[in-house]
Amino acid sequence: MAESWTVRALLTWARDWLANKGVESPRLDAELLLAHALSCSRTKLYVDFDKPLSTAELARVKPLLKRRGQREPVAYILGVREFYGRPFRVRPGVFIPRPETELLVQLAVEAVRPESRVLDLCAGSGAVGVTIAAELPEARVDLVETSPEAAATARENAEALAPGRVRVFAGDLFAALPEQVRYEAVVANPPYVPEKDRARLAPEIVAHEPHQALFAEEGGLAVIRRIVAGAGDWLVPGGFLGVEIDPSLVPQVRDLCARAGFTNVRIVKDLAGLDRHVVGTLS
Repeated sequence: MAESWTVRALLTWARDWLANKGVESPRLDAELLLAHALSCSRTKLYVDFDKPLSTAELARVKPLLKRRGQREPVAYILGVREFYGRPFRVRPGVFIPRPETELLVQLAVEAVRPESRVLDLCAGSGAVGVTIAAELPEARVDLVETSPEAAATARENAEALAPGRVRVFAGDLFAALPEQVRYEAVVANPPYVPEKDRARLAPEIVAHEPHQALFAEEGGLAVIRRIVAGAGDWLVPGGFLGVEIDPSLVPQVRDLCARAGFTNVRIVKDLAGLDRHVVGTLS
């Protein structure tokens, strides 16, 4: 890096450097990291485009760029990921919520009454369940997450974004729940990537995100199978089931839902046109 840098020059250099490291969105990532280092918005960067950066400011941004160059996800570097318009805390060891999962929230919110009880399994950072609670201020939402670290993060997000209306339990799916109750909806973004697909995933995912939140045995079906089979014992008649899946699993998951007593089963595509969510109603 040169002796004197403006915002413009640093963003240009960082974009090219990150691109050479194989980063998919080098300009956006450079802007996010510099804005974070300067404690300002991305818009402010362009207002101050020709402003010289101090030695202290350069010292703050350099380690952030280095981490991104090593393909660490931006969300871990910043400690936050936006989901459904809200900031969710994330940290290493906690699955980073994806934009396609926002559709699962929308489907659930449209399917239930405002005062419903909702169960979110494989909750990770709490993005799905906490967002449902924030969107439905009268709803009561329970979250279950197997990782104690992720469960702790989900509690932080719940207190920040839907205080007093979300309970978080650490444990294995339905067994983690303290009492038998009936929910109007059960939603889940479980691990569903088949192990054979590991090689096609980006280094940001394989080298940094928790594998137990990504990969599942039985070709990606292991956790989904347990959720679908057990959901009927926890749903009210006519209750909503929504599960995010890998597109390759559509026939198997549709069959699992039918055998578990769900009707009106349909597959919902994400914004990329991929089969991403299976939804159904308990008969």
